[in-house]
Amino acid sequence: MKKNKYELLAPAGDMACLKAAVSAGANAVYLGYDEFSARAKAKNFNKEELIEAINYAHLRNVKIYVTFNILIADFEVKRAMESVKMLYDIGVDALILQDIGIASEIRKNFPDFEVHASTQMAVNNFYGAKLLKNMGFSRVVLARETPIFELEKIKELDIEVETFIHGALCVSYSGECLMSSMIGGKSGNRGECAQACRKSYEILDFNGNIIGKRLYYISPKDLNTLDDVAKIIKSGGYSLKIEGRMKNSEYVYTVVSSYKKSLENKLTLEDRKDTEQVFNRGFTKGLFNGDFGNNFISSDRPDNRGVEVGKVIEVTKNLAKVIFDVDIYQGDGIEFLSNKGRFGMRSVKLYTAKIPHEISLSKTPILNSKINRTYSKRLYGKVDEKIENSNYKRDLDVNLKIKIGEKPTIKVRSGDHRAFYELDKIVEIAKKSGLNRERVIENISKTGDSIFKVKNISMDLDENAFLSISAINELRREVIGILESKILKDSINRVEIQYNLENKKIENKDKKSKIKIFFNKFKNLEKSNLENIDEIIIRAKDLKKFSEKYNKEVSIYLDKFYSYNELENLREYLLKIDNVKGIWINNLSEYYIFKDDDIKINGDIGLNVFNKLSLDFFDNLGFNSITLSPELNSGQIQKIIALSDAEINVISYGRVPVMTMKHCPFSIIKNCVDERNCPSCKFKNYLLRDEKLVDFEVLRQNTFTEIFNSYPILLDAYVKKLVENNISLLLLADEFTDEVVELYKNYEEENFKRIKEKIEDKYRQVTKGHINRGIVSG
Repeated sequence: MKKNKYELLAPAGDMACLKAAVSAGANAVYLGYDEFSARAKAKNFNKEELIEAINYAHLRNVKIYVTFNILIADFEVKRAMESVKMLYDIGVDALILQDIGIASEIRKNFPDFEVHASTQMAVNNFYGAKLLKNMGFSRVVLARETPIFELEKIKELDIEVETFIHGALCVSYSGECLMSSMIGGKSGNRGECAQACRKSYEILDFNGNIIGKRLYYISPKDLNTLDDVAKIIKSGGYSLKIEGRMKNSEYVYTVVSSYKKSLENKLTLEDRKDTEQVFNRGFTKGLFNGDFGNNFISSDRPDNRGVEVGKVIEVTKNLAKVIFDVDIYQGDGIEFLSNKGRFGMRSVKLYTAKIPHEISLSKTPILNSKINRTYSKRLYGKVDEKIENSNYKRDLDVNLKIKIGEKPTIKVRSGDHRAFYELDKIVEIAKKSGLNRERVIENISKTGDSIFKVKNISMDLDENAFLSISAINELRREVIGILESKILKDSINRVEIQYNLENKKIENKDKKSKIKIFFNKFKNLEKSNLENIDEIIIRAKDLKKFSEKYNKEVSIYLDKFYSYNELENLREYLLKIDNVKGIWINNLSEYYIFKDDDIKINGDIGLNVFNKLSLDFFDNLGFNSITLSPELNSGQIQKIIALSDAEINVISYGRVPVMTMKHCPFSIIKNCVDERNCPSCKFKNYLLRDEKLVDFEVLRQNTFTEIFNSYPILLDAYVKKLVENNISLLLLADEFTDEVVELYKNYEEENFKRIKEKIEDKYRQVTKGHINRGIVSG
């Protein structure tokens, strides 16, 4: 079958949303199974509902992709693979995956099961896509921040590109956000994000002065590319993805319908208005289209704002006089602004546009303030009617044979699919009048609720033949059932597969615990005793300064994201420097470009190594050492290290980066329109203070931003167990680094208490991270 120029990919949280997506013109639908989905709060589908969804979609030439896009704990692996087999057997068209270990296992055991790399894998460039292609992925869902020129480069590869075109945005690169996890144990990598980005913050300098009033500095607007989809396709985008598995069927239908019309050059002003009305936080064209700062962030509010429909023109004690720009219907949701915030109400009657109306309100709105409509009952009614009246049909050609003395037969064809049915009954000679040709055609054409519409009928009918109408109906009903079964069977076309989970053999390599320290700021390195450190890790920007001052080997920390040409330039630079012996990578693309070079590759936390399968994957690639996810608890860590001979690192001290993003919060204050002034900007390092008055350090590095956890990890006696197990301790440096190193080299409870008090004096608190709690129980 010839491939379309594009695929319009819609979300579905339940069967109603799936039907809405199909009726609006989606080519494929993505949805979640009951387990292992990155929208844990969505309704999702159980096995029976999935089978119903697959049958419904496949009969209508629509594909079903299942989101299997979370990190999976070791104790869940067996159950996860059993779920994969079930999804394979019932005919899911593709799995969307985050966990690299699970992905590797699926490719090994289910080689013909199509797999897509989730945006949670954080792939944003050509080299990451190339690695995934080599692994057997048929599609990469690019990071939402990926620029257009990168799509054009990836187009050189034989891999499908899926890119977001509409809906809610994460401010952080997906898969690289630990903020909700570290604050409250609700991990985005497990589909449970508590959306810290949608909270308000103040901006402070390091002296405690407020330099930015409380706003929603990291809450993005919703993506809207209705005017840009043709450009995205031309640049290399194939699957055009609409976000919204938590949204209702009216939202799904409205947005999918608008994009379908845009792609067919049929978009109207009414479609644009409906798309805005159904849900919006304000709209952005996205970072990849050049939006930045206030064009990207909704700093005044984090929620649906609806559309502006009127104004408050007079205020008295219990009444407000208003004027609307459009008719407001009974049941519409309208929102006002008071001195104490926003409040809403349902319209109790029709308010005609352009004339003043008095409305009794529970609160007093601000004079001359805007009125928004957040819910349009008329729009929802219109959409519900369209969904209900949608009736997808396949053309059906019918060949009917009714010959006296023979069994009647019917042959049908729809596209490439054919079916045949013979009725176990002999056609008799009519005692009075024979079958009426028009009556037979009428009954054969009654396809009812099936997906078929009779287009052509050819009939070999003896003149005086008799067959009951019920028999004719049986012919039609049975052959349609056979044809549907054939279409569904052909859409699945799976072979029986048995899978086996194999554990890598332990070779008991000679290894010992090491102290490895990452110096995010060069000033902390200058104040540290480097003789106590087994591996010094710095940023590439500090390499020249380091080489001039120290005659030591050094490893380079690679940032989480580069474009393909930035990565090429970085590689060329690092390979020229003699004292660079290792790199610490945070992205699959970084491994790919350095894999054939004589340099030690170490895996950092950006790789999200959450289970032994993932550890083995990177170990088999030849990694020098691998850092376990900071979201693992001690029990999970111990189980992994007991079964592995790899050199393993565990973050043992410091403030973990909890967000990595292209956006700069201070751009909201400076009203920056792009990144051109980032290198020379003096507002690169400051604090975000949340609604609970907890501070998070923000550091702008060239053209991306990192937010660090408010409290540093400081391990207690558990560090002795790590050392005994020959696990290397990875520390994120600050002014307390030397004291922490001494503590960890010779742990004593009294020293721990003393150092803990000193650190708490600066940071207010320390944390053990997830060592005790983790993000998943079991």
